[in-house]
Amino acid sequence: MGDESPRTLEVFSDCISVMLKDGVLTREERRLIAALSKGLELEDGEPLKVYEKVKIGEKMIGGNTISRNNQLKVYQNIYEVALIGALSKDEWRILAFLRQRFDITENEHKEIQNNLKNNFKERYEPKVVESLFKTIEDSATTITKMIGRLF
Repeated sequence: MGDESPRTLEVFSDCISVMLKDGVLTREERRLIAALSKGLELEDGEPLKVYEKVKIGEKMIGGNTISRNNQLKVYQNIYEVALIGALSKDEWRILAFLRQRFDITENEHKEIQNNLKNNFKERYEPKVVESLFKTIEDSATTITKMIGRLF
């Protein structure tokens, strides 16, 4: 990635490409797309334009620069959306892609996991929290393994 900060339309375009790698856009992937679009603060119509370009094999270029703070917020939000829904291989692939694209370190990843654990404790019943904690612990290994197999 170098010194250049990621740009919203490029990250969104790359995520759509990752999701469409298998040719199918599932309901869970559409939820992630909606959360990602909101987190990246895309304007009305931009997600559809990006999707249409990706479908014909083109990559969208440009968009606003994503600050480091917003990169971490977007990653945490997508992570939470994925954990609450049914995680499939595609959702893990998106998390791995975002972690790699945003150059999220192991320490940052662990901090995000701790933030999620604290959020879950406040919002869910103990049995749900226990299940989500187990998923979070398993996810660290899964995401790390998938980073090497993205493209």
